[in-house]
Amino acid sequence: MGLFDIFGKKNDKEAEQEKEKALEEQKEKTIEDRKKVYEGLEWPCIQRLNPVNIKDAEGEVMEETVPPERKDEIGEMIYDEDISPDTLKFLSGQELLFLLTALEVFNKKAPLPGFEKNHRKVYNEVLGRVRDADTLFVLYDRTTGYPYIDHGFTNVYFEKELAEKAVEMFDRQYRKLFAKECKVENNDAQGARRAGFFDYLYYIGMENLIVDNGAYRARFKRNEIVAAPGDWNRDERDKSPVNPALNFAMLDFIEEARWPVKYEKRNEVLRAKEIRMLSLVRSAHFIVPMQHEGPAELMEDGRVRFGKDTKIRFLVMKTQDDKQFIPLYTDGFEFAKIGKGKEWNAGVFGYQDILRFVQDKDGIRINPDGQGIVITKQQMMALEMAGHQADLIRGRQMSRANTGQSADNAVQQALGQAVARMQAQNDDNKEQQD
Repeated sequence: MGLFDIFGKKNDKEAEQEKEKALEEQKEKTIEDRKKVYEGLEWPCIQRLNPVNIKDAEGEVMEETVPPERKDEIGEMIYDEDISPDTLKFLSGQELLFLLTALEVFNKKAPLPGFEKNHRKVYNEVLGRVRDADTLFVLYDRTTGYPYIDHGFTNVYFEKELAEKAVEMFDRQYRKLFAKECKVENNDAQGARRAGFFDYLYYIGMENLIVDNGAYRARFKRNEIVAAPGDWNRDERDKSPVNPALNFAMLDFIEEARWPVKYEKRNEVLRAKEIRMLSLVRSAHFIVPMQHEGPAELMEDGRVRFGKDTKIRFLVMKTQDDKQFIPLYTDGFEFAKIGKGKEWNAGVFGYQDILRFVQDKDGIRINPDGQGIVITKQQMMALEMAGHQADLIRGRQMSRANTGQSADNAVQQALGQAVARMQAQNDDNKEQQD
């Protein structure tokens, strides 16, 4: 090797180092120029838990979870056009959520280079940690025993400490909650029954999630974490019903009714939630514990068709005042709570069929060991009449292009009248008892 070759390679190496140095200096200058665009804009801080205003606690927020010096270190990443995914793996959950929030806040003032790509990277890292966690801490409502519905969202936390702080803050809003540690995967179950926590949320209709609400937080859809159970492991022989929308509506109504506060238009809010619940009851199919003697045909949709001579007997639950109610179950999760042994079979029936079965009974109770919604026979008939009227209104609306009232408004009015009659009947019964 000649002397020229040695100096030539040395010069090439120096040239490469100088090039890298120049690129680094240019990158730093570009970042400094970008920073000037956001001059005066401070790093985001923790926001309120939710928009509920409580006297003497309107501005109450959690303590900072990301120290100022860490904000300065992490915040610099928003100016990078291509954040390294490997770098994100070393950030804590709250640091990731702070970075996600910072990206959104700064981009709102002026577009950040590479914002969409970087935002998706951080978002996916948080989403992956939720999906891959062994356990999460979820806020449950003591009044229902189910996950708490916070303005349509389920509250999920990475850390127990943050979840418990949120419980304290909700307590000052007169919400009685507790933080429950939930396994993400149900490793104890086998086969198709191996449903995890996010599968369970599907059955109760909770599709919207907030991670670490009250601190730095992000919103997700449940189906971003796992598909609906029926989309990937549904046994074709399993025709049992699922009623996510109804389960959600029942919980939403019960939580609102049991919240011991007064606010403007509370009655209207309760009425709207009750109407939504009842309209879904009428259109639902339920699992009904039963026994039968005689011919019975299992149909493709899971319902049972009986012969004219078939004798049917339903499970009946008695109350302390000697009233009898037929229990109905929205899905297999709720039916599994029955604990009555193999002597009771299960049929799937629609609301109109069940109305005929009530006969000399006092009504129905939906998910007795869950939401426990009671609808008396008289209320069932009023609901069916209102629903029939609503069906007629929908039919007329479809056949006539222009009317003075929309179909949705007319349906809500019909159901609203039914709810009013049901409430009046309840008031009359209370007066008679008194």
